[in-house]
Parts: sequence; C-alpha cells; structure tokens
Amino acid sequence: MHAHGIMSRHVIIVSTNAPVAAAIRLMLSHHISGLAVIDTERWLIGILSESDFLRRVEIGTEKRRGRWLALLVGRDQVALDFVRQHGRKGSEIVSPDPITIGEDTSLEQIVRLMESHNIKCLPVMRGEEIVGIVGRADFLAAIASRSLDVRGYSDYDNQIRRAAWRPCRTFPGDRVH
Repeated sequence: MHAHGIMSRHVIIVSTNAPVAAAIRLMLSHHISGLAVIDTERWLIGILSESDFLRRVEIGTEKRRGRWLALLVGRDQVALDFVRQHGRKGSEIVSPDPITIGEDTSLEQIVRLMESHNIKCLPVMRGEEIVGIVGRADFLAAIASRSLDVRGYSDYDNQIRRAAWRPCRTFPGDRVH
C-alpha cells in the first residue's frame, strides 16, 4: 500500500496570517491534531500541530530560563522561543520546513519517517501542491477496512462491505452502547 491509498484528501489548511485562535478553532471543530499552513501563493510553509501549543504564555507553560542558561542556548534561540510562545499568527508559531511525502510513498517509508522524526502527520504532495495528509488515524482506518475482508466471500462482496463501513468517532462524554 501507498500514501494515496490511505491519505485524507480533505486537508484543512490555514493561512500564515490567520490568528492563532482561528487555527485552534479549526483544529477543535474538525477534531484534527494538525493543520497545513500555507502562504499567499498557496505554498506549504509548515504544519501547525498540537505540540506547537504546549508552551504558551496564556496557560503559564512558557519556557523559563535563568540568565546563564539563556546565555548558553543563545540569543537567537531565546528570541525564537519567545515569539513561538507569545505569537498571535500561524506564521509565528508554525513548525517550519515540514517533512513531506509523495502519493506513491510506501506505508513502510511513512512509518519510518513518523517514528524517526516523532511526528504524527505528513503532508502528501504532488509537485508543489498539497493533495492529502497521512496521519496516524489513517493507519487505523486502513487496518479496520482490511479486517472487513471475509474469507469465503468474493472480492466484490468484500468491496461492498468495505464501502458500507463508516468509522464513527466518539468523544469524551459520549455514551457508547
């Protein structure tokens, strides 16, 4: 299997000028853990993910460094941390230079990239255009759809079974019966 077989084709994007609050609302309303950030030319600039919101001044989790440690890490790093923790636009807090994949990237390569770089999603590119995104949840859906193949039935029957299967999402507070 390849990226095109499991990727989500509906990619939620946000502009570099979008306010942080708007990006958060998008992530929450779509129940996603990351957004593609694009510039005015629609070029992929980076990925804005949940981890970009861990160190924020609004919730008191910003990095606090003593003078000596600040000297050791350097002015540039201290300034970058400050901007990311206080930033109000997507461009100020985005994780830049995202690792991307093509539509024909194998699932094995995708897994290796996710594990080695400790990332949860990868934008799928066709040239310079973002055409999809592969996240960890896409692997769950692929496994679930494969488990719907039943031995003894025709490929056509199994295709109907997979097409009819619709994953449901549950959220905290939902009752599952």
